[in-house]
Amino acid sequence: MEQPPPLTHQEVSELSGKEYAHLGQPQTVKVFGILHVVFAGFGVLGSIWGLYVAVAGNPFLGLGASTPAMRAQVEAEAAMQEQLLPFTFGSTALTLVITGLMLVAGILLLKKRKSGLKWSNRYAWTSLVGKVINTIMIFVFIFPATKEMTTQMSKGSPMPTGAMEGIMLGSMVVGVLISCVYPILTLILLNRPNVKTWFANQPD
Repeated sequence: MEQPPPLTHQEVSELSGKEYAHLGQPQTVKVFGILHVVFAGFGVLGSIWGLYVAVAGNPFLGLGASTPAMRAQVEAEAAMQEQLLPFTFGSTALTLVITGLMLVAGILLLKKRKSGLKWSNRYAWTSLVGKVINTIMIFVFIFPATKEMTTQMSKGSPMPTGAMEGIMLGSMVVGVLISCVYPILTLILLNRPNVKTWFANQPD
């Protein structure tokens, strides 16, 4: 007896919700569930470290500062960190909110709950809004605060101050752009029609 041919993409998209639900959980849901939980864990650890550095100072900052120029750099970095304390606390609070949304979303995805999609979308949009806020803060607060530090760091260095400032600004902006990739992928891959159909037939 011949086996029926596999379903095409068009045939799968035409299945009713209940029929598609019996085809099994999309792997995307499980993958993002695991990634949400893992990244949320890293987010919590990073927030704890950020708060510790903001309050107690970076314990690694003075290591290896054996020359007057290096000690001047350490002092400049410490002064910059103190100047950026309000931003650090605000950024950490926002990160904890985003991390909490991600953790809840990841748990719901792993438990195959319909609300996992809603919480994943909440996390992704909140994260992207947070990236916009952080980008604004970079230009308003962080970059101006780095000018004094780069002036100290450029003393005795062959690299001009302007070049150092450009590198620091570029690295911060690129870092924000890279951090946007995951929430964008979350919105795209978890909101595909076949995945949303599967979610629609799961318990709350």
